[in-house]
Amino acid sequence: MSSTTSSFDAYQSELLSITEQIKSRIQSKNVDEVYEILRQAEDLVKQMGLEARGMDDAIVKRDLLAKVKEYKAQLSKLRSEYESATLFKTDNNSHNNTGSSSILDSQSTVRSQNETLLNARSAIAETEGVAMGITEDLNRQRETMKNAHGRVNEVADMAEKGDGILKGMLRRNKFWQGKLW
Repeated sequence: MSSTTSSFDAYQSELLSITEQIKSRIQSKNVDEVYEILRQAEDLVKQMGLEARGMDDAIVKRDLLAKVKEYKAQLSKLRSEYESATLFKTDNNSHNNTGSSSILDSQSTVRSQNETLLNARSAIAETEGVAMGITEDLNRQRETMKNAHGRVNEVADMAEKGDGILKGMLRRNKFWQGKLW
């Protein structure tokens, strides 16, 4: 097991612990700190994605990226549950405090805008991570192609030398055949 998969495994165990915290807080309707914990979990999944993309072994890379995709889906589901729980809590509070509904609406709008900005930032960071992984892959492929091109040139040079040697041998053969007959 390489250090990359061991760090992936460490991220994975931490993520599982965090998702359990999120689930228990949502079920107990204690959603006040869930947003920050969700952000932590999303950051872990991003790190796991970067670790997976950095793998050299294609099979391991594919398996780890499949796990990352699965974890992203789980986090999306948890985020939806969180948003539902938050809306339910806000609805209950607004029924109790009818005078502060405009404040709650404003807070909800600001929270929604902040979340949109944070999602955009995370999408940019994820795109950057994917771009870095693709760039590394392309660099490796470029080096492989340069090496193959060099080997092809070497073989072509050897073939040219071999052709010259064979032509010389044929000339000598004709010369000696002419002398003997």
